Amino acid sequence: MTVKEVSCAALAAFCLAGATSCGRDRAAAGGQPADSAARAATADVTLPEVTVAAPAAASLQGTVDAPGTLIPSEEATIAAEGAGPVLAVQFDEGTRVAQGGVLVRLDSAKAELAVKQAEAMLVQASANLEKAKSDLTRKQVLLADRTIAPSTFDAFKAQHDGAAAGVEAADVALRLARRRLEDMTVKAPFAGVVKDKRVSAGQYVREGETLLTLMRVDPLKLQFEVPEKYADRVATGQQVRAMVVAMPGEEFTGTIQTLFPAVSVQSRTLRVEARLPNPSYRLKPGFYASVRVPIAGLRGSLVVPRSALVKREGLDNVFVLKGDRAELVRVQTGAESADRVEIISGVTERDRVIVFGADTLRPGDRVKVRG
Repeated sequence: MTVKEVSCAALAAFCLAGATSCGRDRAAAGGQPADSAARAATADVTLPEVTVAAPAAASLQGTVDAPGTLIPSEEATIAAEGAGPVLAVQFDEGTRVAQGGVLVRLDSAKAELAVKQAEAMLVQASANLEKAKSDLTRKQVLLADRTIAPSTFDAFKAQHDGAAAGVEAADVALRLARRRLEDMTVKAPFAGVVKDKRVSAGQYVREGETLLTLMRVDPLKLQFEVPEKYADRVATGQQVRAMVVAMPGEEFTGTIQTLFPAVSVQSRTLRVEARLPNPSYRLKPGFYASVRVPIAGLRGSLVVPRSALVKREGLDNVFVLKGDRAELVRVQTGAESADRVEIISGVTERDRVIVFGADTLRPGDRVKVRG
């Protein structure tokens, strides 16, 4: 290489180094190099992508799930109406009994004798009355002929009235004796299941002593509570569906019978009672039930996809798009369906609600609208 060629190469290298240095100087002075622009574009691309939609005006017929408990439709404590030794007990705990079925038999020998005695007294009283009637009839004839004094007739009249009262008293005594005889046999006042057995054969029971507890379990009562905000949106006659843990996969249908008149101050819920048929007695009092309650639609409410709802600290919220940022807004929800939820307050039809991609957002995050 000649001296001239070496000089040219050195000059070229110097110029290239100068150009590079000038580029760095321009960046330091506030210019934007190509790699900075690339980073900005990449940052914009990595913003969370979301889908937005406006709340739609609709009257949503939804449901609400509530925990419930099955209880007997009736429960009665059966007590002895007579006194005496127990001859037979014809039930055990859990026994199904029919209305009018015999539960307990007491020794009725004394009661039977009392009935016979009352019957004999009624016969005697009736005979006395017949004699008094006959005597009074004869005395009326003699009084008309002025053969006897009026005072004598009055005496026979009093005897007649006394005999008539004696018949009435004997009749009452007989009916009472027969009732006491009936009371020596204890019968079921309604069809049901024995819950609590408190008597055994050979035991002496006194009048008024508890013998057992009887439950009516067909139908059963289903008690549950719905949040206060639904108090005006449930009504008697509506059907509810219930599932119990003991019978997974099965669903039972009942009808709302009672709405209790007051809301619980502690839980802010309204107690509701439904009637649930149980002809096979498979459902048991005390079973826990998951109840699905229909909620009537509310006019003037808005509806958003369920995916828009965000729970934060136990409260219902949605993200609303403000410019390119997500703003968290507290909402009051109402009825829910499989894929939609009713919004009673908090947003308007003009808002753009984030309906997809809201789960991972934080208030104030920048977002990119998909599509």
